[in-house]
Amino acid sequence: MGYIVGALAIGAAALGITGGYRAFVFVRGIMTYKARAKSERVRAPPAFMACACEGSRSFRTKELFRLNDGVMGGKSSSTLEVSGDEVIFTGIINTNGGGFASFRTHGDEDPLGLPASTSDLLVDATGDGQRYKMTLYEADSWEMMRPVWCCDFVATETRATHRLPIHAFRASRQGRPVNPIFSNGTPGLVLAPAKVTGMGFSLSLYTSAGEPNPNFGPGPFKLVIHGVTSSALPARRAAES
Repeated sequence: MGYIVGALAIGAAALGITGGYRAFVFVRGIMTYKARAKSERVRAPPAFMACACEGSRSFRTKELFRLNDGVMGGKSSSTLEVSGDEVIFTGIINTNGGGFASFRTHGDEDPLGLPASTSDLLVDATGDGQRYKMTLYEADSWEMMRPVWCCDFVATETRATHRLPIHAFRASRQGRPVNPIFSNGTPGLVLAPAKVTGMGFSLSLYTSAGEPNPNFGPGPFKLVIHGVTSSALPARRAAES
């Protein structure tokens, strides 16, 4: 827990929140929000976790919780419901002091069960025409020093399956890309599917590339996830990758 509090204190300084008492209040507010957000959970339906191995512990026990910009003092709101195999995420974005709403799996103790050979995640979704992000985690999302991995897709009003290649997920911290590109063109950080412990979705001011999200603004949103499946490289290609 100490390293998380320390990371939050560093985050407070980065946001210009200085002074012992102000930083303490900031960190305490985030920790309070964290506890409340994680306590309001719903059970993830099987279709949402279909990308995981059925024999994994995570497949049987995962729950979902919401995390909005209220963690940083924003005013966006959201609701999260499960109906059959569908996860329904709705709410209202308020850009006055904020700019995102999200939900994700709870608990990061065990890998989700994605095979190491996973090449793509297939997201079956219906939306409102806005650009959403799928996010993959390799550790507790509150540990700010660790990156998360994001990939964009536009959820249209017509139900569609979006193929998100594993190599298209970009590493970022607090919405900012952190994946350096070496001189030979290869990325400095590479996502390992077998190490993924959590996943979620968000509507944010910024895309996975850290650029302004087109058409993003205040107002209602709706995203329905009908299921998440995965596809893998053929055995030979997986061995060569």
